[in-house]
Amino acid sequence: MATRMMERNNIVDGFVRVGDAETRMALNEARKQVGEDAWKHGASPEAKEVARAALKARGVRYEDHLTGKLVDVAVAQTHPNGETRNKLRVTLEDVHGDKTLLSADLNSEFAQRLLAKLDPAIPDHAGKEVTIGGFASMVERDGKTYANHVATLKGADGTEITANPEHNAKAVERVKAIQQPMLDAGMTDRKVLNQLADSAREKYFLELAEDLSGRMKSLGLSSEAPQKYPALEMGAKDRDGVWHNLSLHEKDGELVGTLQRRNRETGEYEKAPLQFQPGELGGMQAEACFADGKRILVALSRSEPSEHRDAFLQAQLYVRGQDREGRETLEPIHDRPRQVRMNEPLAAIGANSREARLIQERFDVGAKALEPYKAPEVVRRAPEPGKQKEMVR
Repeated sequence: MATRMMERNNIVDGFVRVGDAETRMALNEARKQVGEDAWKHGASPEAKEVARAALKARGVRYEDHLTGKLVDVAVAQTHPNGETRNKLRVTLEDVHGDKTLLSADLNSEFAQRLLAKLDPAIPDHAGKEVTIGGFASMVERDGKTYANHVATLKGADGTEITANPEHNAKAVERVKAIQQPMLDAGMTDRKVLNQLADSAREKYFLELAEDLSGRMKSLGLSSEAPQKYPALEMGAKDRDGVWHNLSLHEKDGELVGTLQRRNRETGEYEKAPLQFQPGELGGMQAEACFADGKRILVALSRSEPSEHRDAFLQAQLYVRGQDREGRETLEPIHDRPRQVRMNEPLAAIGANSREARLIQERFDVGAKALEPYKAPEVVRRAPEPGKQKEMVR
């Protein structure tokens, strides 16, 4: 069962995939066509047309709305470039159990408007099908055109859920409470006043999101501890301290999987799909492509057996480069190959699992060598007679 993360892109006026390399490249191309000033200005019909055309040209999907059972509302923090950002995460689940995580900055108008609708939605719609959408509403102010980013939330019958108006009113009160002392003291710097307003609004809606998250947990609908699915797994930390987590499973007689890492710029976790084939290094290889364009080669092989240890399945991660003569090189991103093992759900199936049979067939590695690591038991020996310590009285 798959999980994808989506975010609302104001230029596209739709939802796009987070951490997807093709999406990022398409939007970068659109940005160049639109021009930096127009792109920074935000939503416009012209920029929307260019961005959507760039996505289509690369075969990348964008979606006007997201539909599924409302199973979680949560708050997360990311740390791009050392800056802390608060994120709203709304989880929707389809009929197959696949999940869509909608991620939105809590300081955004879209997230705050969505929260005001999720509040009244939870009593009647938690665990039921909803549809999340949005649109840019263009308004004229002081001779300039601006976009209001509206969130929509509909029940299974298509009826729009009305936002609780109290939240905007309370957020306005928070803004006044923090701005008024500054105004009374003679503050006229609009930039500072706007920063105070943005901070006050975000804090209010962060508290609201945390409250809604608690309400979902009380209904037993939190995805805080997601179900772990049967897979072969391996983890390795690269030389910059970034963990890369490999997950493998069998699909239609082939070995497939994902490589997950944390993007150091955005703080978001990214997953790249893997399809293994016999490769240049022997064994089997697959290449993961991440949003920043970095490609990582995942090489699976059979270790050499020894007198005291059977052969096991191992993985090594490489990045491609060039030497001084321009020849392609492969550089390992971690110090040595790491053993690939079953996670606990797969170990419960054991040697009868499709994964264990496939590894036996392709690598001549038995299920015993795939079992999860177990720390050796410490055997405590009783002291020999006559050597017991005398009790101090």
